[in-house]
Amino acid sequence: MELNAVSRSWQRIPPTARTWIRRVAFALLGVYAFYLLAGNVFINTPIGEWTANRKPEKFQIEWGPGYTVWPGRVHVWDVRMKGHAGRATWAVNAARANGRIAILPLLRKTVRVPEVIAVDVTGAVDIGGARKPPLPARPGGWVLQFDRIHSDSIRNGRLGDLVLEGLGSADVGFYKQLRGGALELMPSRAHFENVQLRYGKEALLRDGRIDADFAIARHTREQARGIAKLLLTDAKLKLDGKAPTLRVEVDQQGRIALANVAGDGRAQMDLGFARGSLTPGSRLRWHTPVTGHDGRGAAFDDALDVALDVDRDMHLVARAPAHAEGRLSLDADLTIRGTQVPLKDPRSLLPRSSGHVVGRWHFASLRWLGNFFDAPWLSLDGAGVVDADVRVVDGRVAGGSRVGVPDVQAVAHVMGNRIAGRAKADGRLDAGPNDEVLPRLELLMERFDIAADDAPGKPFVQGQNLRLLLESVSGVERQALRQPGAMKQVGQAMRAHLTFANAQVPDLRAYNRYLPNEHLRFDGGAGTLSGDLTLDGAGAIGQGTLGVNARAARMHLAGIALRTDVDIDTKLRRADLKRHTFNIDGTRLALQNVSFTEPGGESRSGWWTRIDLQRARMDWDRPVSIDGRAQIAMKDVGFLLALFSRKKDYPKWMGKLIDSGQAQANGNVRLAGKTLLLNDVHASNQRYDVMARLRLHGKQRDGSLYAKWGVLSCAVAVDDGQRDFHLIKAREWYDAQPRLSP
Repeated sequence: MELNAVSRSWQRIPPTARTWIRRVAFALLGVYAFYLLAGNVFINTPIGEWTANRKPEKFQIEWGPGYTVWPGRVHVWDVRMKGHAGRATWAVNAARANGRIAILPLLRKTVRVPEVIAVDVTGAVDIGGARKPPLPARPGGWVLQFDRIHSDSIRNGRLGDLVLEGLGSADVGFYKQLRGGALELMPSRAHFENVQLRYGKEALLRDGRIDADFAIARHTREQARGIAKLLLTDAKLKLDGKAPTLRVEVDQQGRIALANVAGDGRAQMDLGFARGSLTPGSRLRWHTPVTGHDGRGAAFDDALDVALDVDRDMHLVARAPAHAEGRLSLDADLTIRGTQVPLKDPRSLLPRSSGHVVGRWHFASLRWLGNFFDAPWLSLDGAGVVDADVRVVDGRVAGGSRVGVPDVQAVAHVMGNRIAGRAKADGRLDAGPNDEVLPRLELLMERFDIAADDAPGKPFVQGQNLRLLLESVSGVERQALRQPGAMKQVGQAMRAHLTFANAQVPDLRAYNRYLPNEHLRFDGGAGTLSGDLTLDGAGAIGQGTLGVNARAARMHLAGIALRTDVDIDTKLRRADLKRHTFNIDGTRLALQNVSFTEPGGESRSGWWTRIDLQRARMDWDRPVSIDGRAQIAMKDVGFLLALFSRKKDYPKWMGKLIDSGQAQANGNVRLAGKTLLLNDVHASNQRYDVMARLRLHGKQRDGSLYAKWGVLSCAVAVDDGQRDFHLIKAREWYDAQPRLSP
């Protein structure tokens, strides 16, 4: 009956109207048939991918078979998308996807997709590739608006080396206008169960749960670029799962190998982020066991707990309780003013931070500790344990802080010498005037070596118990040093005091690199070296003493070989830093038990001398040069006479001078390069007088000598091996001789 009713109704329609209805119906059926044909051809032939991939350098999409049975509704399998934006490349794959495209907005150059459902989704993002600068913004770009992209089967994702695996679901929406137009990430969410999170091969989280909500406000490229987009971002992140155990293996050389292994750690996070700041109520809890072996093979078992709480400020606490078998202990409590996250410069957190850090930790390198004390000539390197008690006020280490290092490799470079050894270091910060903080470091090398900077592998001194005190110069002291008349110095921010005693010198010939070997050198023997020196912040000597002591040393002095006990006490006071010159007034040289052979072959023993430099300067550069006036005490004048001639060539009465007892002498001494110069030498006692001047340059020898004993006198001239004796008017002849020049 219903069918008959429809038929009667159709008959009542005028014939002309019935004709148009038929035409419209057939037209719609034709359009639908055309859509079925064209749409499915578009999807299942290269035409569709060719149309979508007009700019493959920015975006590419591929898919497998698919179909459409209703306009705007598309079903496809094996979807693969990838793109390049800035320095980032991305890729998303789905086993199957279906979606709906709104037709009418296409007339307004808008591709609006109310919904996309994707199945078995994976994704990856890599950052660090070649940057592709965007084209300038232009008006009229098409709009892409995806209101909802949904998946209940996200399998994994990767951001660089950070990999997330698990079962996830997400709802994401975004708006983007092409040709440099606005971008918006609509309020979106993601949820993951059974999460496995790792960085490379290192596990970070397992059996975890992650919930995330995020959105980015609409903006153009000019309004926010790169990381500045986070200032338009709102996000929430909740995380709960098992954290790994940190395994630390330290070898005998102090090298550290770190690895994450499955353990009983725990990670909990509930963080809110709003336009560049953490939201009040955010919190984080992280518990990580720390196990391993130290450089001696001993096992240790520690644990690290980290907590972050946010209210008006950020409060960070990290603790690792000390254990008998542990290597790690930590008690850190820091408050960071405000809740702003330093997106561009993490160092901006420092001025906002106050609190304390107390603990013990093994560092793979301690170079940072030497840098902290602003002494470029001192380095603390290698692995080592640090005990620290550090107070922080507004990002600056405050007075009362201390750092202790039980064992560290220390190297100090002092005036061309390299001092190296294992050391114990204790550093602290003292409170100075005007709220200054003055670093202070005490260093003890139980064993040390000294070598030349240009031959670090050939140490010539080996000692014990070297002490170095390094401390800051306060602003008040620095100001005093700038006053008129104060000695200008380099590196005034720090100063140091270096002391050691009786360090062994196995071979005294090592000193010859610093001596003018033509006229002063060691030919053998062993001795000791002691030092008490003050240094400035550049590691240059300011003042101090150096002592050399040796027994039965073999020396070569002014062309004469001798064996002697040596005792040198050098007083140093810097005169000119740029020229490396020192005032060495007060320096003393003592030679005891001297035995030598005179030019004629006669041997002598038991001779001695003591030399005091009254006014003298020394140039530290190699070879060392000395220029000054000396006060000399000697057993007799035998050595002085031997410098001019053989004993048998002198008149016989001059031999009695040697038997006439010790003498006091003075004269000017210059030792530089190949030249030894003695001028205005005067030796005497109650029985005789001897005056001399002598110049040795290489193997050339010239000079003159005058001797008087009672009424007898004699003068001798030396000219490159030729000798001329003057027995008549000897004094007049000697006085007529010119003073020698260098």
